[in-house]
Amino acid sequence: MAFKLKTLGQVLDFSDKYSTGDYIVKEKKLGKYTLGEINPNGVIDIEKDMSPALKRKAVKHEVDHLYQMKRGEMRFDHNNYYYKPTPYSPIQVIPSSKIDPHDRNLPWEQDAHK
Repeated sequence: MAFKLKTLGQVLDFSDKYSTGDYIVKEKKLGKYTLGEINPNGVIDIEKDMSPALKRKAVKHEVDHLYQMKRGEMRFDHNNYYYKPTPYSPIQVIPSSKIDPHDRNLPWEQDAHK
């Protein structure tokens, strides 16, 4: 009698196709204007109902944010975003209630779009 083992991604509910050893990507239904997002733990969520090309683009963009977080340039919690553009600059604390997270003119978004 033969059986088939599930992949690690199937067991842990992440995308085998877009995840690597450096980051985990989950495909799920997101908001109307959201293609991807990263949580404070570094897990990337991407919209499941879009083309593979858009999924790759969303993953690349969110991985840029992941590396910003690893370098200490950007982090966030439920209340604030914390942005430090250079190692010697002070941390800018920006209340989450004061920004639109979809705004591409935010300083950390500008860095991720380079």
